[in-house]
Amino acid sequence: MAERRVPVPRGIEVLVKKASVDPAFRALLLERRAGAAEGIGLTLAPAEAAMLGAIPAAQLDAIIARTQVDPMSRAAFLGKAAAVMLAALGASGCEEFSCTMGERADRPPVTKREQPNRPEKAPPKPRSDFPPTDGIRPDRPLTQGIQPDRP
Repeated sequence: MAERRVPVPRGIEVLVKKASVDPAFRALLLERRAGAAEGIGLTLAPAEAAMLGAIPAAQLDAIIARTQVDPMSRAAFLGKAAAVMLAALGASGCEEFSCTMGERADRPPVTKREQPNRPEKAPPKPRSDFPPTDGIRPDRPLTQGIQPDRP
């Protein structure tokens, strides 16, 4: 059976990732839980603090041991500012869900000249089973359609 991944609240994710790269913070987190968040300037939501407090110490230690931090973000988690850690999560927080990269200013859009082997799309052909129309013209009276009875 495939393991189902559940998204972790950002505050707890910051604490666990920092604990996985910083042994002193790991000991502090296991001992003081939500108090460790205050030490790095992170304010946990009441629900996050309750969740963190409800995890048994052995289980939290196992979670920290299994947590991997992207090498590009490692320096952010070794620091002492939670805002930098949250920014690092925002930069690499697309592991579970598919994310688009968006527009990138450092890469100009691809032009047709750069793709000479791609055939050009032909414009769609108009449907021939319907007669062409001029559309609705409010400046011209209707000449077809239902006519009132005339005596």
